[in-house]
Amino acid sequence: MDIHNPKELTACASRRLKDAPQAPKVVLIYSALILGLAALVTLANYALQLQINQTGGLSRRNIRAVFSALQTMLPLLQTMVALCLELGYRSCMVRAARGQFLSPQGLRLGFSRFWPLLRLTLLQAAMYLAIGFISVYASSVIFLMTPLSNGFMEALTPLMEQAMTTDPNALVLDDAAYLALTQTMVPMLVLALVIFAAAALPLAYRLRMSGYVLIDKPANGAMACMRESRAMMRFHCRDLLRLDLRLWWYYLLSGAVTVLAYGDLILPLFGLTLPGSATVWSFVFYGLYLAAQFALNLLFLNRVETTYALAYDILRPKENPSGGAVLGNIFQM
Repeated sequence: MDIHNPKELTACASRRLKDAPQAPKVVLIYSALILGLAALVTLANYALQLQINQTGGLSRRNIRAVFSALQTMLPLLQTMVALCLELGYRSCMVRAARGQFLSPQGLRLGFSRFWPLLRLTLLQAAMYLAIGFISVYASSVIFLMTPLSNGFMEALTPLMEQAMTTDPNALVLDDAAYLALTQTMVPMLVLALVIFAAAALPLAYRLRMSGYVLIDKPANGAMACMRESRAMMRFHCRDLLRLDLRLWWYYLLSGAVTVLAYGDLILPLFGLTLPGSATVWSFVFYGLYLAAQFALNLLFLNRVETTYALAYDILRPKENPSGGAVLGNIFQM
């Protein structure tokens, strides 16, 4: 196989999956766990919000604080569990790509490597957050130092003059003035997105194999996984980009499925008014999204993830003749 030939990789992934009879069961369990967890967290947050709204008075402020804390913790818990399940599922697809035995028990691998996975996730998030801050700062400097800010200054000048001639504390930014200022800042926001994409996308491709390295080398720390990923992806970012473009249809379907979750907000933009309760329609469209995502996973996710696992296997250094991933002993499978 050749990383330069995405068509060959996708064809090989299909062949490997035919030889992995447990693969459909693995993706079925993985999808049920991920989407079921998302549904439970959504319902729990809704129930907690109802309790907060119904809990009034100073005497019950401690109860409201507890409910608010639970609302904050539930999405964090969901994210951590989803990260572990995703790593376990990816390890199963690595096994499928290598023609090794796989079992739904492999989904537990992410929980056994929780702390290295958490450190790896937090480090990458910190990198992207730093790039975001730098992008916003750089775009604001460019915006203010160039003619791009002319419209912004024209909208801001009357407000500044009003503040100087009247009591600054009495100055009220009405909806029209706020909208005018926001519209004049669109060039700065676009510039920030361009700068962020120019810096973050190359980094994302260089770190793309970090999770696979953690699967094969559990003793590695987060920094070691990222260094090895950067070494593997050197001169191969374009190859992986071509593979992503080869799978454009999957990402298009994923985007269309995601849009379903916001159907209750999108339809009114086209002049379509939904009868009945907005809350009911919100849950209806969210349920449609979960069902469509479940079907998409069952039909295509194994093929996509096995293709990327094959790409990783081509790029990784061949350190021993066994070529097997360190996925735990047979009792964990």
